[in-house]
Amino acid sequence: MEIGEHWAYRARPKELGGAVRQVEVVRVGGPGRSGWIHVRFLGGDDAGLQEWVSPDSLVAPWADVDTFRADDAAELALVEASRHVRGTTEFEATRMILGFVRPKNRLRLRRTVADAGVLELSRLDETAPLIGIDAAELRGDAMVYENRHGMCLAGWQVTERIARQVAGRLADEILPEVDRKQQDIEQERAQPSWYSYSRRDERKLDAEAAVLRTVRVWCGQDKADRYDELVALRAEVIRLGELVEKAVKALRDRGHGVIASTLERDLGVHISSLDPDVRR
Repeated sequence: MEIGEHWAYRARPKELGGAVRQVEVVRVGGPGRSGWIHVRFLGGDDAGLQEWVSPDSLVAPWADVDTFRADDAAELALVEASRHVRGTTEFEATRMILGFVRPKNRLRLRRTVADAGVLELSRLDETAPLIGIDAAELRGDAMVYENRHGMCLAGWQVTERIARQVAGRLADEILPEVDRKQQDIEQERAQPSWYSYSRRDERKLDAEAAVLRTVRVWCGQDKADRYDELVALRAEVIRLGELVEKAVKALRDRGHGVIASTLERDLGVHISSLDPDVRR
């Protein structure tokens, strides 16, 4: 910022829809005011008044104020259409699913009371293929707005659609995590409330279980069924492998070392040596 420049000033810079006023930069920093901006208000009842302000409150060059206001109004509309979803099962399911998109800096789901449900998509032409949706299709949606900085903002209706799309595409990565979290819930439920201070109450456990069920549904029934079959098949292979290992030990204990070694060689990997996560 340079002395003499005109800027749009907003006392609370993040207050979408808040009024902006034209100010002139009088001084940049000074003794005890490092990083602050001294401005003169132009127009209105306070015309001529000078004040030290935070640089964050100078939200746009005055020459760009119309574009700033257009961005501000569009973002406010998306926020007002979205923030009611905060804390819902679908919102938490979306949080979990979008956490699997890589690279992580391409998508950011807003989570505050003020703007929950709005999704930020940076570099849309590169990000759209990661979520399996055409960039032109997104730009044409009334619930998507691309601001002057090239950042795309999507309202909840589109955010949820993107989450469902990602769940189907990344189901093979997401379903094992759903399974792991479900087992954690079951283990936590099995603990008496007096046994562990960290045990959550039943309402919180029920809420998380509902989120996991939603994520599973969004992944697609066919993919969920296939995953369940793979888990069951793996469990059966491990069970049979453990039986063979017991048989090998029994044969060796009874002096049938050659037969035991043959069975052991045919078995290949020792079941007991597998990583616990693989054996679950």
